[in-house]
Amino acid sequence: MTEAIAKFFSTLFGDNAVLATIIIAIVPMIELKGAIPFGMSSSFWTKPLSAMQAFGCGFLGSIIVVPILALIFKPIYKWLNTKKFFRKIVVFFTGDIETKKDKVSSDVQNKSVVKSTIIKMLSVFLFVAFPVPLTGVWTGTCLAVLLGLNFWQVMVSVITGNLVCGLIVTFICMIFPNATNIILYVFLAIIFVAFMFKLILHFVKRKKTKAENTNA
Repeated sequence: MTEAIAKFFSTLFGDNAVLATIIIAIVPMIELKGAIPFGMSSSFWTKPLSAMQAFGCGFLGSIIVVPILALIFKPIYKWLNTKKFFRKIVVFFTGDIETKKDKVSSDVQNKSVVKSTIIKMLSVFLFVAFPVPLTGVWTGTCLAVLLGLNFWQVMVSVITGNLVCGLIVTFICMIFPNATNIILYVFLAIIFVAFMFKLILHFVKRKKTKAENTNA
């Protein structure tokens, strides 16, 4: 499998690990958490990146989407919610974010504007900084926007959280430099399991809601 993946990326990027790592880091869910071990892997590249090079490329690629998403997410989100077909897709992808938003919003009730903003930014920072699937810059930016943070508050909270996340992943890869393939595959497997669990849970909830509406 590793050889097939290496051949695929070789066809796309030649032996340009820098460009490949930057582009992989842009992909939702994978982001820099997957891009760092990917760029460091000697199985994929004849000249793999050093830990800091992989961190730099992964960090750069992952933060490219933050200002774009911070500006366009809210109007697109509102528009999609007006369309019956797209609304179901929106609920699937943003349901967990909405739940997190509601929890944070309840925590800041009766707080001053300054304290409320600090708590929201800290919540987004911690959400992004924790190096697990489904909590990266894509979901973190969407969460920050839904919490009502302005553009620069979104940028600061998401990018600093992403910085910490990248440093944690880089540190792990530096401790186990010969296991970057394993780290990458484990991470991708966790993404797959988390996505499938989310998909199954979504359909179970939907079926339960439909049954309740039928019995009402």
